[in-house]
Amino acid sequence: MSLPSSRLDHDSPLHREARDWLLLLTSGRATTDDATGFKRWCGLSAEHAQAFAETRLMWENLQVAARHVLQKEQAAKAPAPRRMTRRAFLGGAVAASAALLVARSPLHMWPSLPDALADYRTATGEQRQVALANGVVVEMNTQTAMNVRMAGGRAVGIELLTGEIQLKVPSTLPGSFDVQALQGGIHAASGALCNVRCLDGQVQVTGLDGNVRVEYQGRSELLGQAQQAAYGEQGLGPAVAADTDETVAWRRRVLVFDNRPLSDVIAEINRYRPGRIILTNDVLAARKVHAQVSLNQLGDVASLIHQAFGASVHSLPGGIVLVS
Repeated sequence: MSLPSSRLDHDSPLHREARDWLLLLTSGRATTDDATGFKRWCGLSAEHAQAFAETRLMWENLQVAARHVLQKEQAAKAPAPRRMTRRAFLGGAVAASAALLVARSPLHMWPSLPDALADYRTATGEQRQVALANGVVVEMNTQTAMNVRMAGGRAVGIELLTGEIQLKVPSTLPGSFDVQALQGGIHAASGALCNVRCLDGQVQVTGLDGNVRVEYQGRSELLGQAQQAAYGEQGLGPAVAADTDETVAWRRRVLVFDNRPLSDVIAEINRYRPGRIILTNDVLAARKVHAQVSLNQLGDVASLIHQAFGASVHSLPGGIVLVS
């Protein structure tokens, strides 16, 4: 008989193996042999499959504990910020896994600690609208977290921690409305409409209407309608023409892919569905895709990939799907 989840030993050898598999499969180094090995490991016993599912569930629940601990530390009003100890952070059975919550989840199945404590956050597959008091409207896409910057009792900007937003600035707003993302600045003028995407160390800004200035590392680009610029590790790139229909398709709950590698397609789809589709075939990953996918039909994506490319598809515990 299995123990109730509250009494399970989440640091048992079996659960440590489950975490090791989870990290390996999302490290970017996983091979088809690794995928086969993981499938074999899950099939060793019902306990193996259960351990993997419990590992995922544990991380989802940790964000509640993280909020509680941070609130207690803030209430203590310490003279300087202090790091949470592993014992204070976790308590009991989940102590060995604390460090991973502070960083971003390798599967993006749970939010990092800063994201979990953000002013506004959307879960996987969720979209929401945030209307600020100054007339600024922010449409948040899936897995997005942001903080609102206040001055003089009004919102003057936002910090986009991760994810994607569409920002609408009213023509009545004096000056510009600012978005901070990865040490860069996006300044949307009165009446501007733009899309900002902040993922995997890269920020992409698309002008949809009005003027938007992008600044990063001492350089700047002014974007007009249907223009796009990106910045990240390689610095700030030049303004280029943008396919705005593809950029804002998510607002219609549709994903549009025009001659994109299957690896990019799967990475984007993973942002909207629970669990994770993992592609382990390099040849298949490079195949180009022209498609429109409704966000309401993502449950059929794996079978569609199988039909279109003849790929082998294996469903595993924890919402993991291996495609090879």
